Amino acid sequence: MLEIREIEAFLSVAEELHFGRAAERLHLSTSRVSHLIRAVERRAGTQLFVRSSRSVTLNPHGAQLYAGLRAAYIQIERALDDVRRAGALGGGVLRVGFSTTLPEKLRPGLISAFERRHPECRVVASGLPTTDLFRWLGKEWPVDVFVTWMPPASAPVELPLHISPVLHRVPRAVLLGSGHPLAAHDAVDIEQLAEGGHPVIYPELPAWFGKHWAPATTPGGRTVRLRRLPAAYVEDVLRLVAEGESVHLTFASLLEAYGRPGVALVPLTGLPPVPVRAVWAAGPREHLAAVFAECAAACAGDDGWLREAA
Repeated sequence: MLEIREIEAFLSVAEELHFGRAAERLHLSTSRVSHLIRAVERRAGTQLFVRSSRSVTLNPHGAQLYAGLRAAYIQIERALDDVRRAGALGGGVLRVGFSTTLPEKLRPGLISAFERRHPECRVVASGLPTTDLFRWLGKEWPVDVFVTWMPPASAPVELPLHISPVLHRVPRAVLLGSGHPLAAHDAVDIEQLAEGGHPVIYPELPAWFGKHWAPATTPGGRTVRLRRLPAAYVEDVLRLVAEGESVHLTFASLLEAYGRPGVALVPLTGLPPVPVRAVWAAGPREHLAAVFAECAAACAGDDGWLREAA
């Protein structure tokens, strides 16, 4: 097996095509680099360079080895870099996604709390729809941690997801067209929606999440008339509600972020509030995400967000 110094010497000579420059790059003597290259060639069982008094070039065997070792070395360096960043926040950047429909105070509150506790780490925030989470599963995430609506406390075991404790709870509401017969009510109960047969939009959600968001049956056992529609974004839902008879089960803070003529938001009773949690994927950046989630939970407690929703 090649040692790391042997790999570095081989890559440096292959790239510099000069033993002296490679030695300077590695802060070694030229004779030491020559010794390391001879060791690599012994392990390979063949010469890897064509040497003359004036030049050094890779032969076909050397070119083949260079292609394989360079790719592997880059992967090793990336893995080490990820571990360094995860092990020490110093000077780092944490990419935090926030669902675009969260209560307005959460985003600045959580960022401020984290940066106060970890001034050496800067937060880069972005707003993303909740449904993006389900498109990221099994892929590389564009953020390190996502603060979003998350009714279940855990995901199916096959999903490599970490889910934090509840950071906030927001009362439920129902979004209706302004001309809907229930739009003028002070409140609407989920049993009332089911008994009246009002179609409820079921957005593009996996079953393990969606059954908490828009249940198929009410606590009283009535069937909810779910209408599955290709609505991945809140703008799609607002348009569908404004244009038709369908309603959407949502939360009381929705219109803080989105206002649209032709819709009404009415408090919904009969379903529990929607929890907000931090969610992140398993991987080399999960330590950073866990630090943020811990800080977010402390902030939620300090600011009384959970007592406020009780």
